[in-house]
Amino acid sequence: MFDLGIVVPVRRGSSRIREKTLLPFGEEATLLEWKLSQLVTVIDPARIYLSTEDDAFLAMGDRFGVRRHKRDLHLAQDHIAPFRDVITGIVRDIPHDHIAWCTVVCPLMPPSEYLEAFRAYRDQVLDGAKDSLVGVNLTKEYFWEEGRSLNYEATRNHTISQDLPDWFKVTNSIYMRDKASILRDEYFIGPAPVLHQLSKLSGIDIDYMEDYRMAQALYAIYQADGLGTLPSDAAIAWPAA
Repeated sequence: MFDLGIVVPVRRGSSRIREKTLLPFGEEATLLEWKLSQLVTVIDPARIYLSTEDDAFLAMGDRFGVRRHKRDLHLAQDHIAPFRDVITGIVRDIPHDHIAWCTVVCPLMPPSEYLEAFRAYRDQVLDGAKDSLVGVNLTKEYFWEEGRSLNYEATRNHTISQDLPDWFKVTNSIYMRDKASILRDEYFIGPAPVLHQLSKLSGIDIDYMEDYRMAQALYAIYQADGLGTLPSDAAIAWPAA
């Protein structure tokens, strides 16, 4: 396979849900521990970097054998630093050629979909013409901005939903790009990304308490479908970290 490092970024503050990272989920006490429990089933923990300013969070990561990345405090305080500085301030310290940025706020993205994303990156970026990967959901919905419809004609010539153009929502679950390009452009998506389609469950992004409650309710589907386990032949043979 290729030289991949996974960044799991968390910070103590949260602008919409207080202590969001510490919300319980699944069989784990916190969203952070839940996400780490998923990721260590798909890749060597030595390739996973928990990036945070908070020592208590880093201690949680020790239980899973992941690597610590102690983030500079100014990159974690109330969005004071521009996001480009957060990205580059973390990525420059990750000693791998390719980076996957995986958030804890999409708790229903199962291990199998991480593996599918890693393979899509190999096939379409490393061996193809694309330059990065972003996890998306296909949306066939009606969109407006103030004063006008955006993706359909809101008249008697109304478009049925099946015939709407393919629009894609970024799920915030996974971004992948090579380290050199991230540092050069100060961003983890390039101009020609793979729009890697994920399940609707993977697209649940916890921004508000309502999102969290929906994710908790949908966890029953995650369990019923056996999404927390991988078939024995699904593992990827990674080189030693």
